[in-house]
Amino acid sequence: MALLHCELDSKSVRMPTSVMAILPHDVISTSQSPKVLYLLHGCSHNYSVWSRYTSLERYCLPYNLAVIMPEVNRSFYTDMAYGPEYFTYITEELPGLCESMFHISISSEDRYIAGISMGGYGCLKAALSHPECYAGCAAISAVTNIHTKVKSTPDSAPKKQDFRAIFGENLLISDQDDLYTLALQAKVSGKPLPDFHLFCGIEDHFYQENLEFYDFLKKQEFSISFDGWTGTHDWDFWDQAIFKVITQFFN
Repeated sequence: MALLHCELDSKSVRMPTSVMAILPHDVISTSQSPKVLYLLHGCSHNYSVWSRYTSLERYCLPYNLAVIMPEVNRSFYTDMAYGPEYFTYITEELPGLCESMFHISISSEDRYIAGISMGGYGCLKAALSHPECYAGCAAISAVTNIHTKVKSTPDSAPKKQDFRAIFGENLLISDQDDLYTLALQAKVSGKPLPDFHLFCGIEDHFYQENLEFYDFLKKQEFSISFDGWTGTHDWDFWDQAIFKVITQFFN
């Protein structure tokens, strides 16, 4: 496998932005373009953490798999009220750039998305907003109720300022940022829906809201699974989870 660090000039972000890519060595020489997993980081992390704190590259080896890890800072994968259009970048601009540069598959049947915590919210938002673009979505320790997350953050916390930059001074969450609303819209859209997988540690502070979101998607008759085991909101759990994600998606 090759591990590449790239700087892309993004129109949506309006500046150069970083991307890490894991690519099979024979990506150009083989006739079959590799499948791709877009892998999203959390709020306290950046694009490099998956390659630093997990055995991700080793897990990809058997599958001729490309992994794209973009940088979105603390944006919660939104087109920010006061900042760059990170959601547009992730869902519309980045795939085209990567497909042309890295010769990965352009088929939605070969495109998957996953993420942890804030990135779990981001991957669910992407897959529910553009369900026809992904074959599968795996959210790990995800923020699934953005209203609760914003309201429960103390006004004195620096993260509250992040949320004002993201959602505006009045902290109004639009339908385009609410996962429950997006799920209902996706269900009636008539578009093909990806498979959804939720993973969360039993001791994780997001465990209950992940169960509630799983129950909601199940009642809406999504293709959805939930997997929880002993663990909390940390890299020990996330390393185990990303191994399960890759084996479930690509075996």
